[in-house]
Amino acid sequence: MASTSLPIQEHHQPDIPGKVKVTILASEWESSKEAFSTLNRELAIQLAKFPEVEITFFLPRCTEGEKNHALSRNVKVVEAIPHPGCDELQWLCFPPDDLQIDIVVGHGIKHGYQAQVIRRSKNCQWVQMVHTDPEELGMFKTYDKPISKGEEKRKTEVELCKMADLVIGIGPKLSEAFRTYLRGSQEVKCVHDFTPGVFDESDEFVSVKQSHEEQTHCSVLVYGRGDDEDFELKGIDIAGKAISNLRDTHLVFAGAPDGKHESIARRLSEQCGVPRRRLKVRGVPSREELKRWFKEMDLVLMPARTEGFGLTGLEALSAGLPVLVSKNSGFGEALSKLPFGSSFVIDSEDPKVWANAIGDVLNKDRQKRLKEAGILRTSYGEKFNWAKQSRDLVDKMRSIVHGMAFQICCIYTVTYKNWFKSKVGMKYCA
Repeated sequence: MASTSLPIQEHHQPDIPGKVKVTILASEWESSKEAFSTLNRELAIQLAKFPEVEITFFLPRCTEGEKNHALSRNVKVVEAIPHPGCDELQWLCFPPDDLQIDIVVGHGIKHGYQAQVIRRSKNCQWVQMVHTDPEELGMFKTYDKPISKGEEKRKTEVELCKMADLVIGIGPKLSEAFRTYLRGSQEVKCVHDFTPGVFDESDEFVSVKQSHEEQTHCSVLVYGRGDDEDFELKGIDIAGKAISNLRDTHLVFAGAPDGKHESIARRLSEQCGVPRRRLKVRGVPSREELKRWFKEMDLVLMPARTEGFGLTGLEALSAGLPVLVSKNSGFGEALSKLPFGSSFVIDSEDPKVWANAIGDVLNKDRQKRLKEAGILRTSYGEKFNWAKQSRDLVDKMRSIVHGMAFQICCIYTVTYKNWFKSKVGMKYCA
């Protein structure tokens, strides 16, 4: 009988590289200051699920409760050491000496400066995330010379992206924009599109139980800061004028800064025509408050004239609520890729168009509205999945740290496994 021994000694599998130590720069663990904090936190939690990486959240300040919450999700939180003469975000330029970093993750101009300093001091790789398009935002800003300042900010963002080892665009809109901006660079950068999935982990919006009980009046939520700039940029004026033309429909504005409730109510009432009896103005909610508010609502609007992505709309959909969002947003572009997602996307700045769309949604009984929102949420979650996208990102991170050795290892593993199956048989290969 011919020998069946296999030349195992000639096919030793290379050692798989060790854990990649990833440090994510952040302003906070919770989401009290900016919407991007939600995405930053969720990204850390999702990446920490993979044993190939070790995730550290590096920020200026946090509480012991926040540290414990992060640790329960396998994320280590490290507070920056205060440096006199520097503002808090500049403290992030000086990570502890004993903090090992293979990859530092910065975002935008806000944390891009610190990331480039850390890349040099720690001799590590740099992943740069982009979540706004400053040049497009500048067209709707109201401070002094917003358009020219928007162009300067875009130039800075592009230079940061050129320097980074990997660029991540949050959602399809920003990914395409920065691919275009980077075309002219000598070394063309790959912009990795990362579209946030349904929020079912850190914020647990999926756990919100919606009531099917009908109410006499419908409540519509819109979120913003309520200042002059916000009214136009976030389309608060569009929402107000649309709701003013709908009977038995109440507008709930959320996000008012302390002391600004009255001025926001006055503006929505006097300039947009929303009767005060159909208007509520609330402050910035905590995560738990927002979940409770979602139970009160019948519909959430995101009528922004431009929006890099639009986490508010995604959070509402995650809670099972119907949404209507602007097409000129990353979330709107993502919804448009779903089988019937375009029916939730509005390609207009005309309040009458929004009023008609709002009426079409609210004329359905609540049970039907919630059922349609649930179908949309499921469809969205299947296409834009945190686990798959995080898996892809972890592989990219390992690749830029370990280089060709990691890629060869992956190719070798698959090739050898296929060869072994062909020689020995499927039943011997787990």
